[in-house]
Parts: sequence; structure tokens; C-alpha cells
Amino acid sequence: MTRVSSQDTLLFLLGLLAIVNPIGSAVLFTTLAGRFATSIQRRVANQSAVAVLIVLVVTAWIGKYLLQLFGVTVPMLQAAGGLILLRVGLQMVSVEDVKLTPAERSSVEEVPEAHWKTLSVVPLAVPGAVGAGAITTVVIQASTFSTLTDLLIITAVSAVVAAVVWFAFRSAGQLGRRLGPIGLNIATRLMGILVIAIGFGLLGHGLGGLLPGLAT
Repeated sequence: MTRVSSQDTLLFLLGLLAIVNPIGSAVLFTTLAGRFATSIQRRVANQSAVAVLIVLVVTAWIGKYLLQLFGVTVPMLQAAGGLILLRVGLQMVSVEDVKLTPAERSSVEEVPEAHWKTLSVVPLAVPGAVGAGAITTVVIQASTFSTLTDLLIITAVSAVVAAVVWFAFRSAGQLGRRLGPIGLNIATRLMGILVIAIGFGLLGHGLGGLLPGLAT
């Protein structure tokens, strides 16, 4: 049985962080929750981080069983995940300045503070921070490295990612002011390049498993 190495763990952590894109998620946080009082913003950040952790951990522990239920093999998921990550990475590389249309701005301003709990889960946690790319990456990792120790390592990595998301949300206001629109776009594009590279790797592994002749 394949065991996860320290290099695999590091690559998984870096890849997951790039896909989650804490900086881009912080921009979304500022856009949707920036008008709330500081105390409410902190509570939104706390609940969003908990939601991110729950989604990642649940995906890691039961994702492979869902694959078995639907007859999906790891190479199939790797190939599909690679395509998803390529799409996500290309979107990140070609991202434009974050601007709200008048209709979107009006919609955000109409959200009452009583709805902050819902807002912290959808769309801030899912799919804002944890979308299809992150979920696919976790499922693939948990399916490839499936011992109890490996799953505990994946859980620990998920906790680190959730902590980074929490820090990004709590620092969203300062981050936006310090980096500015240009800095945010540059950081997002750099993360997008990393996501594209990981996507190509996953796609290659998936195609190699589905079409062994390509690997020879």
C-alpha cells in the first residue's frame, strides 16, 4: 500500500493552498462581509474557517467510499481533477480586477447582518474557498494514500489550510490595503500558474493509468 512521504505532504499542502487561493478568498470576504461591523466580520471568519475544515475532513475520510459507490477509479478522478485544475488555474491567471456591477453592489448591501451565518458558509466557505478543485484534490490524495496515518496527515493538512483561510479572512481588510488591486492580481496569477502545473501533473497520471500504453 502506498504511504505518503514528507514530499507528498508538502506538495499536497502547497497545491491545496494554491487552489484555495487565500488571497482571492480574502478579496471575496472583503466584498461580501466588509460592510459588517468588525465583531461580525470576526465571527464570519471563524465560522467560515470551521466550515472549510469540516468540508475538507469529511471529503478526505469518506470521499473514496463515494468513488467506490459510483464506480469511479482513481485514474479517472485524477484525469478529471487535472482538467478541473487546469480550468481553475487558467481562470486565476486571466483574472481581471475585482469590480462589482451596480446590481451586484446593491445585492450585497441588502444582505442584513442576521444572515451572516449563512453567508459565512455559502458562498464564502463553499465554493469561495473550497470549490470543486480543492475537493477533487483531497479525494485523490485520500484515495492514493489511504492508511490511517495518511488520513490523519491529510486531516492535519486540512487544519492548516483552514487556519490559513481564517487568517486571510481576519486580515482581509489590511491585506487589501497593503497589496492593492495590482498586488492582489499578481499574487492570484502566480498561484494560478502553480495550479496549472499541478493540473498537468494530475492529468498525466490519470491518463497513464487509463491508457497504460502512453506511459511506456
